[in-house]
Amino acid sequence: MKILQKDIKSNKVKYKILSSEKIWTDQQEIVRKSLAKKIKVPGFRVGHVPVDIARKQISEYEVINGALKKAVDKNYDDLVNDKDFDSDQVIEDSVSIELGKVDAQNLEVTFIFDKFPEVTIEDYKKIKINYVQPEIKKSEIEHQINRYLAKDTMLIPKNADVISEGDMVNFDFKGFVDDKPFDGGESKGYELKIGSNSFIPGFEKQMIGLKKGEKKTIDIIFPNDYHTENLRGKKAKFELNINDIKTIKQPVLDEAYISKFAIHNVKNEAQFKKYITNQLMEQKEYFEKQKAIKKISAWLIDHTKLSYVPKSLLDLETKRLNEDVEKKAVSSKITKGEYISKRLGYKDHAAFEHELKKTAEKNLRLVVAIQKIIDDLKIEVSEKDLQAHFEKLAKVYGTSVDAIKQRLNNNFEGVETFILQEKTFDKLIELNK
Repeated sequence: MKILQKDIKSNKVKYKILSSEKIWTDQQEIVRKSLAKKIKVPGFRVGHVPVDIARKQISEYEVINGALKKAVDKNYDDLVNDKDFDSDQVIEDSVSIELGKVDAQNLEVTFIFDKFPEVTIEDYKKIKINYVQPEIKKSEIEHQINRYLAKDTMLIPKNADVISEGDMVNFDFKGFVDDKPFDGGESKGYELKIGSNSFIPGFEKQMIGLKKGEKKTIDIIFPNDYHTENLRGKKAKFELNINDIKTIKQPVLDEAYISKFAIHNVKNEAQFKKYITNQLMEQKEYFEKQKAIKKISAWLIDHTKLSYVPKSLLDLETKRLNEDVEKKAVSSKITKGEYISKRLGYKDHAAFEHELKKTAEKNLRLVVAIQKIIDDLKIEVSEKDLQAHFEKLAKVYGTSVDAIKQRLNNNFEGVETFILQEKTFDKLIELNK
């Protein structure tokens, strides 16, 4: 392979190639042998026709046409690995081909690439993200612990069959406004924790002191902000029938109870509370980070300028978005058209396509902006970064690092891209706190 000419015009880069004689002749010879095995000549079995006779039966056009794709592919591979090929300047997936001189001795081909656009970003160290460093309150820790305890709460029969604060009561009720039943005002076998304040104000307090099997009518007034408009401020009567009363027994947060969770290095109450605190902090930090990433991404889209928008990349992203919609439609068991109109709310397919292209261009603008920032700040993924990521995944899935690597077939390109983006957004958050 020999580069005859490199031509940069506007947004395109052209490489005019003269294929090496060996590549071109080798591919033609492979095609000739393949065709010779299929030729039928009277007096000879198929595949046993003498070469000199077989060659006379083969069209030169067939040979060249058959060899062309393989030779072009081989020359393309050689080009992108050539020291004179500007891999950082061109978009490899954008290649198109022009054939020049093609005959039995010569193959001249021009590979045409889209050129990467020039990228200009305003000062990305002045993005107002209003990042808030999360804090964990004692009440949040207690609330989370109570959620754990609630899952193991037991209801036990109450010795004294009288309702007290904190009891779980099973009862029937029927409500009346102006002596007439109203919608939603009746239920049988309803269970209510007394003191939960989940009923109308004053309802639960009037149940305290009632006995199992007792029937009673109570009076209440619906609050003025009640969710059902026609009941707001109305007086009502409720007929109650107490079916059963139970005591709520929560487990004690001791070492025996904590051991059931089998959390590594968590044995006592202090360690359990520290574990809960760390869990809550991780959740809050993740939430704050996602908010920051959303703000940074929107800012980069609005403040990044491209010298031009490469059609090849735009088409690729549009295709990806389209395929994503198609997958979601299949998953929802509806047609793509139904998904577009009913789920996404577009009036027609043209409106959807218009918005899809706008979204694709925004995504493209964001991707090239991030890549420029990576280059500017010289952000890289180290072996240490990879190992830390694998260890995190192993912990999440309860397996070993080697098992995670095997799942990825030791192909870490996607992982490296993910970590690179994570590190970039972490750096942008750090710069803009």
